Amino acid sequence: MTQTTTNRNRKTQIGLALIALGTVLILANVGVVANFVATLDAQAIGAPAAAALAILRFLHEAAFNPAALLPFGYGILILFLAFAGVFFGLILLRDRTRAVENA
Repeated sequence: MTQTTTNRNRKTQIGLALIALGTVLILANVGVVANFVATLDAQAIGAPAAAALAILRFLHEAAFNPAALLPFGYGILILFLAFAGVFFGLILLRDRTRAVENA
């Protein structure tokens, strides 16, 4: 009985830690994206034109300087790991006894 309680408490703590870490990583990357959007100068030329220029700049960098896209790839990897951490944290917080009773 005490062994299962200890395992449940440990899983709860690990789940909460994963959710907290994933949330912090997601919020940190949201700040980076907001900074990128703020630098588009969309008010000067309009939002569609600014988006088109951003896409063209991205394609230009992809074609002629692929190493410049590594930070973009790292950002995607960090976001994936953050979402995976939140997902696994939620799985660890799930109450299995209630799931068995409902089945």
